[in-house]
Amino acid sequence: MSHSLCWWFSQLVRNVSEAMSDRWSWIRLCSKCERIYTKYGSGISVPDDNPDDEDPLDVFDDTHVDLNVLRFVVYILWLKQQPDSFKKYLFVREQRFDLWRRCVYQVWML
Repeated sequence: MSHSLCWWFSQLVRNVSEAMSDRWSWIRLCSKCERIYTKYGSGISVPDDNPDDEDPLDVFDDTHVDLNVLRFVVYILWLKQQPDSFKKYLFVREQRFDLWRRCVYQVWML
């Protein structure tokens, strides 16, 4: 009984830790993108529309974030405005992980 309780508790701690890390990553990415946009984004607008049927994965693909890091910055600022943005962030990151990782790396290099 004690062994299974310890295992359960360790899994709980691990899951909570991962969730907190993901949330913290999202918050830091949003903050960094806001600073980059303030510094380099003059003349670039972030769409403020939030259609309910807009698929964040389609928007990610249509934005062609691989062409320019500012496209990724604008995408993040757009995504941040969406309902359930954190959940959508996790989904897009999972679906386009390699490209997402490259874009985040470029953001942190600015």
